[in-house]
Amino acid sequence: MSTAFAQDQSQRHETRSCATSLVCERCERSYPMSEPVFSCPDCGRNLDIEFDYELAAVRLQQLPVAERPMNIWRFEELLPIMDAAAQARVGQHSGFTPLIKADRLGQALGLRNLYLKDDSTSRPSLSYKDRVVSMSVARLLELGKREIGCVSTGNVGTAVAALAAKAGVPAYVFYPNRLEHTKALACRALGAKVCQVDGNYDEANKQCRAVALASGLEFANITLRPFYAEGAKTMPFEIVEQLGWNAPDHIITAAAGGTLSSRIHKGLVELERVGLVSTSDVRLHIAQPDGCAPIASAILAQDADIHACRPTTIAHSLAIGAPGDGHLVIDAVRGRGGTAGRASDEEIFAGVDLLAATEGVLTEPAGGTTIAVLRKLAEAQAFDPDEVVVAIITGNGLKTIEDHPAKPWPSMVSCDAETMRSMLDELQQESAAGASLG
Repeated sequence: MSTAFAQDQSQRHETRSCATSLVCERCERSYPMSEPVFSCPDCGRNLDIEFDYELAAVRLQQLPVAERPMNIWRFEELLPIMDAAAQARVGQHSGFTPLIKADRLGQALGLRNLYLKDDSTSRPSLSYKDRVVSMSVARLLELGKREIGCVSTGNVGTAVAALAAKAGVPAYVFYPNRLEHTKALACRALGAKVCQVDGNYDEANKQCRAVALASGLEFANITLRPFYAEGAKTMPFEIVEQLGWNAPDHIITAAAGGTLSSRIHKGLVELERVGLVSTSDVRLHIAQPDGCAPIASAILAQDADIHACRPTTIAHSLAIGAPGDGHLVIDAVRGRGGTAGRASDEEIFAGVDLLAATEGVLTEPAGGTTIAVLRKLAEAQAFDPDEVVVAIITGNGLKTIEDHPAKPWPSMVSCDAETMRSMLDELQQESAAGASLG
């Protein structure tokens, strides 16, 4: 244990966390929570975090959830941050995003109980990554560290930049070669230092791991990954609560590295283990783009192995060809009786447009992938029309608007009422024609 960490331990006030240890997902070797490790020294596999669920159940009863802050720390018994001072500095406005009854989209898809978990409104960076990065930054502070890095296809970078700024620590963002420019610009505006790497995400991630080990810089989604991943569990916790402490029949989300979809499963299991709700019947489905679908392809082919691919998709935030948690996703989807689907880039943008036109929610291509696959599954009658289906919208479309296919630009007309009225008549005719086709 480092001297700085030991000093922090002696001075801190503890949260209600019931985390007990870091455990290797393969060999099950256990490490203390105070140990600054992120992968198993024996076998190299990722570490997971174990909890005392009996104690968590007692503590959850002692302080009713309804009386707690409406942010990611609402279920702190099931989260791994034990230092209250670190927790207080990050994530206070992250999470607890809306669960929207999507009546118009549901009508278009033949689903009477369709909901959107809308993390496109998440604070501070408008994506689900605020949840996972908040946990990483809190762990960074808990360890007594003062700088943070990340490797990112887009949303992780903006979340790290924003949350690090709030916590008062410098941030360093490594982007692969097909970066999303708006997100990179946002990182710089938020004060982060940005390095563009001539390689795809998987190549950049491998080299960032080496950089982290050589420099000692903590990376939000590498050296802090066991804690990063735990932030994703806050989403299913909120969904169940927002449904009146009822579990949905189906959850569908896009998958990249597999953190969110695998931890949706873990979060549902934990809700049942602490006695809050039965979740064993929830079916989990994942969506991936045709140009990067290693997890979906394995599920659809009933393959036990994931075959890495070189991404070729406009959905840059899903362009991870060697998903680190892919095997966990396969186990979760199969164990819950779910399935997977793929969508072309054309179908992805059709999904973006359908969601926007029916619910007024503008999502990025990752959300469009979810809607495109949701549409396919609905057409294949994978859902009963009355079942409760929750579709996860992970990011805001304003951050990727430049990637949309070009649409005809409006004509310039004279600035006089008669000409403008004539143009309005034409536009109204177009709207009526579109409505009749729909």
